[in-house]
Amino acid sequence: MKLLYAEDEKQLSRAISTILEYNGYEVDNAFDGEEALNLAINNNYDVIILDIMMPRLDGIEVLKEIRNKNISTPIIMVTAKGENEDKVNGLDSGADDYLAKPFQTNELIARIKALIRRNNKFIETYNFGDVLYNIADSKLEKENKSLILNKEEVKILNKFITNIDGKIEINQLLSTLKYENKEDNHSKIKLYIAYINKKFQELESDYEIYGDIEYGFKLGIKNVQ
Repeated sequence: MKLLYAEDEKQLSRAISTILEYNGYEVDNAFDGEEALNLAINNNYDVIILDIMMPRLDGIEVLKEIRNKNISTPIIMVTAKGENEDKVNGLDSGADDYLAKPFQTNELIARIKALIRRNNKFIETYNFGDVLYNIADSKLEKENKSLILNKEEVKILNKFITNIDGKIEINQLLSTLKYENKEDNHSKIKLYIAYINKKFQELESDYEIYGDIEYGFKLGIKNVQ
């Protein structure tokens, strides 16, 4: 799931983005309204988070321009003012939700998940036999047991569920994790795949990721290659 986070306070932006990425989201950052508008127009996002008080263009102006271009991406407006007028202006201009500073990051994540579910932008669950992949919560689940995936594991597994019958090349996985094509990064990919496979094993699943760096990888039933 890919987010745009527009916030001109760079230290705050980095802190929030780090937490969002830890929770499995891919985040693009904008530090002024013009940059936010350009990114929103030229990329596909699952949710856009706009701070109202930004230089060049404020969040309301960006929101209006996005909606004028018929971009229907869910948008959360954020402001430090906490004034009811800002909330009304944002919602009247096409925002889907509103969050006042200071906010708890878990509340932001909950609102992001709710908007994604509401707009059906992304499938919420996927089954590997009797194991459920809860995409919204980054978990593999079976009966009463669940295992949390880290952000790298989520990105890798998401790549496979869109191409479950096909082969994924190492370069595709490197690109997904934004890694350079280096031997130590190849080792990282293999390590994350091993972590994913270990979680499947702990849940007694028949699924695994198999293959190698040279020929690519597939996700399927154990020992079926």
